[in-house]
Amino acid sequence: MAKEMSEKKESRYNDDMDDGMDEGSGRRGRRFSSSNRKKACRFTSGEEDAANISYKNPKFLSSFMTEHGKIVPRRVTGNCAQIQRKLTTEIKRARNLALLGFTSIGPNSNY
Repeated sequence: MAKEMSEKKESRYNDDMDDGMDEGSGRRGRRFSSSNRKKACRFTSGEEDAANISYKNPKFLSSFMTEHGKIVPRRVTGNCAQIQRKLTTEIKRARNLALLGFTSIGPNSNY
């Protein structure tokens, strides 16, 4: 009986250790695909002009917001820190002047 119990424990231990990786690969942990590299900033790379970032251009600023009215983070847009700070400031200015909404979902929204 004790021998059967120890065999069950050993088999359970061996099953837990199998993480789907080959034993001869030498690598451990998660594998990342090559498409997970850092995005380049659209403004510093020259695709768009940083002069477009103004509270007077709400259509452009709304492309950096979700449909719920949240500002899209830097890791998603790929902007550099300086441009992301400027975008955030201009979005907040446009919100205060009612050019952009604080939220687009709610009882008073035109959704």
